[in-house]
Amino acid sequence: MDITRIQRSVFYRYQHVTGPKCVLVSVRFGKAPPNGPTVIRLLAMDRMETAVQFDLSNHVSEILAGVARASAELGSRLEVEAIEVVPDDFPGKGQAEHVAYRIAMAVGRGEV
Repeated sequence: MDITRIQRSVFYRYQHVTGPKCVLVSVRFGKAPPNGPTVIRLLAMDRMETAVQFDLSNHVSEILAGVARASAELGSRLEVEAIEVVPDDFPGKGQAEHVAYRIAMAVGRGEV
């Protein structure tokens, strides 16, 4: 076994609930793939349905925008390598961007 091929994976996650809206923002920073971040679906143990019930393209765009805004403010170069999603979340407009911004600010400042 070639131990140099073992990879450590770190996701920064935050569950954000506001009234009827709920979203898990989960990102892994690293080298951004040329076609955008890898999207990984997280399923509860009793769930089999993998179809995302919200606008996934918008969700990814919001996360990238939040991270970009934080990076610009901090003068850092955070790149989103992967995003985990819960298929039956129901995020509100701008919710994922706000949470991604807060995560990126905390990471950029070394707070987490």
